[in-house]
Amino acid sequence: MNLRKKIIYIFIIIIAAVEPNILSAQGKNFIRGLQGKDSLAMGKVLLGTMIVPGYGQAYNRDYWKIPVIYAGIGGGIASGLYFNSKLKDAQRARNMLNEIHTPGFPPARMNEYINKYQNTANKYNDYKRNRDLSYLGAGMFYLAGALDAVASYKTDKTRNPVSPQRATLYSALLPGLGQAYNGEYWKIPIIYGGLGFCAYWINQCDSEYSRYRTAYNKKYAVENGTSTDLDEFGGRYSLTTLKNARETARRNRDLTILVTGLVYILNIVDANVFAHLSYFDINDDLSLQCEPVLFNETSFASGNITPSVGLKLKLKF
Repeated sequence: MNLRKKIIYIFIIIIAAVEPNILSAQGKNFIRGLQGKDSLAMGKVLLGTMIVPGYGQAYNRDYWKIPVIYAGIGGGIASGLYFNSKLKDAQRARNMLNEIHTPGFPPARMNEYINKYQNTANKYNDYKRNRDLSYLGAGMFYLAGALDAVASYKTDKTRNPVSPQRATLYSALLPGLGQAYNGEYWKIPIIYGGLGFCAYWINQCDSEYSRYRTAYNKKYAVENGTSTDLDEFGGRYSLTTLKNARETARRNRDLTILVTGLVYILNIVDANVFAHLSYFDINDDLSLQCEPVLFNETSFASGNITPSVGLKLKLKF
C-alpha cells in the first residue's frame, strides 16, 4: 500500500470517529473527494479541514504539510496542558501562603511555608503566560491549515483572476485577508481599527461592570449588616445608583460585542461584493459613434428587395 492510500485511510478513520453520520451521502462525498473520485467545492474542502485538520491538505495532495500542521497543533496543546498543570501548582502554593495571614496561624511555621511555597507561587504569572501562548500557537496552526486549504485549492476552475468564494472564505477565516486578496489593502487598517476599538471598548465596559457589581455587592452586604467592608467609593453612592451604573456598563458591553460581530460580517460581505465587482469593466471610455449604413429593405406588398441607406448609432460604455 503506497503512502497516498495510507494517508487516505487514516483520514477516513479520523472522519468516521469525528462524524458519526459518515455513511450518509454527504460523508461519502468527503471520502470520494479524498480518493480523487469526486471534485469538492472550495467551501466543502474548508468545512472538512475545520472538522478534521489536514483534510484540505490531503484533498489538495499536499501530504507533506499534514505532519507540520499536526506537530504544531499537538505541540501547542501538549505545552499548554503542561503549563496549565504548573499553573495549578502555583495557585495551590498561593493559597498555602495566604494561610500565613489567617488568624491563629503558628508564627513558628511561617518561614517553613515561605521557603516551601514562595518560589512556586512567584512563577504563577509566567506559567499563565506560557499556557496562553501555547494554546494560541495551537490555534494559529489550526487556522493556518484552514487558510492553506483554501489558498492551495486545486480544483478552482474559475477563469476570473479574483474568485468571490475564495475572497469570502479568506475574510471569514482572517478579517482583512479577503481585502488583501482583492488588492484593496487600504481597507485592512480600517477593518482592524474598527475591531481593535471594539475590543478595547468591550474590555473597558467589562471592567466598569465588574467594578460596579463588586461595589453593589459590598454596599448591599453593609446595609444588611453581614459585612463592614466598604466599597471602593466609601459607601457614598446608594444601591440604586450603583445598580444603574452596573446595568449601563453591562448594556454598553453587550452592544459593543454586537457591533464587533457586525464589523466582522461587513468585512466578509465587502470581500465578496468587491470580488464580484472586479469582473465588470468600469473604465471611463464612454463613446457614441454615428455612421451611415447600407441595408436591404423588403417590400411586403411586392416582395421586391430594395437597397436603402440608413444611419447607425453605436454607444460604447
